[in-house]
Amino acid sequence: MSLILKALLLLGVIYLVFAGLIYLYQRKLTFSPDPSYVPVEAVGIDGLREVQFNSADGHRLYSWYLPARQGKATMLFFHGNGGNVANREEKFRQLSTAGYGVFMLGYRGFGGSEGTPSEAGFVKDAAIAYQYLIDAGLQPRDIVIYGESIGTSVAVQLAAKADCSAIILEAPMYSVLEIGKSRYPHLPVERYLRDPFLTYQFIDKIRSPLLVIHGSADGVIPLASGEKLFHAAPEPKQMQVIKGGGHNNLYEYEIVPLMTRFLIDQGVEASTIDTGAGD
Repeated sequence: MSLILKALLLLGVIYLVFAGLIYLYQRKLTFSPDPSYVPVEAVGIDGLREVQFNSADGHRLYSWYLPARQGKATMLFFHGNGGNVANREEKFRQLSTAGYGVFMLGYRGFGGSEGTPSEAGFVKDAAIAYQYLIDAGLQPRDIVIYGESIGTSVAVQLAAKADCSAIILEAPMYSVLEIGKSRYPHLPVERYLRDPFLTYQFIDKIRSPLLVIHGSADGVIPLASGEKLFHAAPEPKQMQVIKGGGHNNLYEYEIVPLMTRFLIDQGVEASTIDTGAGD
């Protein structure tokens, strides 16, 4: 056997081993959960409480809920692929200061919740979280479906089926599949990706006003991915590009007032928003 043939065979084996490892451990690449349970008392936000419920397949989930002030909207919040709900403490604070309520779903495998992270599981659990708010007495017009990073796909998939007053997507992606193909161009990612998060397949089915917020310097989900998703979405819609904003620091740019202005512009009932005046 020639040296060239041996080298080619060795490269083939290395490729197959590498591809196999990517396939076996892909969810560790897609999801970075902090499984630590954090009690709501640890963050010291008045009115914040823990909500426990079971997923459709029997996993106990721990979510956080901060009710809205009277007449204000509630953000049904789906966070990104890392950490847990406790890592979003600053978002709770800024949104609650503006009067908004926040229900942040505790994903399976995150923050003490049982189960293993998966796209299908997240989407099913999102529907239960939405129903929890409805059962608590909220109307669809009181609910803004909000997604952050990978949670934007969960938000869009829910909003494609559930009524709400508006949809807000922070650093959204066209799909995880697209990002995976860009990072591993020599692997057949489309053949074995378990959680492709094909947000673009659902974005044309939403029926509520859409706001997309994306940082110009996002190094995790490129701005172009968010723009591509935005262009595929139906009207009414707005996009705000935060100059210099990254992936995880958009709240340092005071984006909550942008959300309020958007809700006003789109004619969401005045009783469900906070203009920021008189507080």
